[in-house]
Amino acid sequence: MSDEHSIDLYAPETQENWYPTYQKLRDENPVYQMPGSKIFVISRYQDVLHVLRHQEIFRTGTTAARSGQSAEIYKNTGWERITPLSVNPPEHRQYRDLVDHHFDASGSLRWLSFIESTVHELIDEFAGPGISAGGKTEFVQAFAIPLPVRAITRILGFPASDIPQLKEWSTAWVLPFSGPLTAEQDNWVATKVVEFQHYINHAIEEKRINPGDDVISDLTTAMYNGERLLTNHEIITIVDHLYIGGNETTTFAITSALWILLRQPGLYDTVYNDRSLVEQFLEESMRLESPTQGLYRSVAADTEIAGVTIPAGSTVHIRYAAANRDDSIFPNADQVDLARSNTKRHMAFSLGEHHCPGSGLSRLEQKTALNVVLDRLPHLRLAPDTNDFTHMPGFVLRALNQLHLEWGDARAI
Repeated sequence: MSDEHSIDLYAPETQENWYPTYQKLRDENPVYQMPGSKIFVISRYQDVLHVLRHQEIFRTGTTAARSGQSAEIYKNTGWERITPLSVNPPEHRQYRDLVDHHFDASGSLRWLSFIESTVHELIDEFAGPGISAGGKTEFVQAFAIPLPVRAITRILGFPASDIPQLKEWSTAWVLPFSGPLTAEQDNWVATKVVEFQHYINHAIEEKRINPGDDVISDLTTAMYNGERLLTNHEIITIVDHLYIGGNETTTFAITSALWILLRQPGLYDTVYNDRSLVEQFLEESMRLESPTQGLYRSVAADTEIAGVTIPAGSTVHIRYAAANRDDSIFPNADQVDLARSNTKRHMAFSLGEHHCPGSGLSRLEQKTALNVVLDRLPHLRLAPDTNDFTHMPGFVLRALNQLHLEWGDARAI
């Protein structure tokens, strides 16, 4: 690349519209070493796939690296932030076997009626009885946030009344994904995560005495590798990952799907009139606007990708969102293609053993939400003169700040 330092992946203008930068990386420097670091950004589909397939070299972290005061907060007042659902094989499969059946495509169907009723309740709350007369809403706050939050809260076994506090902890949990934090921010995150840990620990103790039909209750009796019960520490760190993964990224996906559906001329009418296209459309929207733009792997041995030497001890950042717009895999990758035959090869949920454990639940929520929204909000459209379509700043996650919608007869609004 002639001027690789011209690429600033932390610049606000880059993060607002990643896709020209991704194109430049794929074309000119598909293994890009971030200046002054040992981080290599991988942007081509086949190279990302190579990393995912070679877990013996590209390893997930077993703990979240902490230093300074925030490390002391975890050590002295909470629990070490181990990540059982992200450890390397063979332990990884032992932990995933304990949770996958709750969230895969078939297991998620257990919660379909709850999801459907929640979708209708939310529409009733923001639209009221006169839906056909038309109305307006800010979709993120009114629908896209509360739907997955209410669902994962019920599925894990927390009281719905605790959702406001749970959402605060969730916001703190994901803050480090926005980019480098100040020491003050890092300490605030640690304090909030420890609060969440103690809350989960209390729930575990209650479920051991009075189990329910929820995931935490199931984990209190689950046997790791058929040999032993999980410790409270293990359950705490499993549950905090499931809670965050079960609401934040689905919120982002639902919002982006509506944005894509309504911004492209003719697409809304096509999907509205042929609901068999809903699943394909949602896969395309996740490919185009991946809620998780990328994640990290540590390099365990000297290796090479695309002719670039990557030393042991380095970090690779596998950029799923860049791979999802690789024209060599997805022709006309920047466009929605409802006839695309390989759409499900996208990496919005990663691929392979470390794919997102909540992908089945997320897909079910998105499909249910979109079908009901299309049924109940006639003539849905983007509200004029109110949307700026800006995204929350962040290196790892991608989410619209707001999405203002209108429906019904425009003359009645």
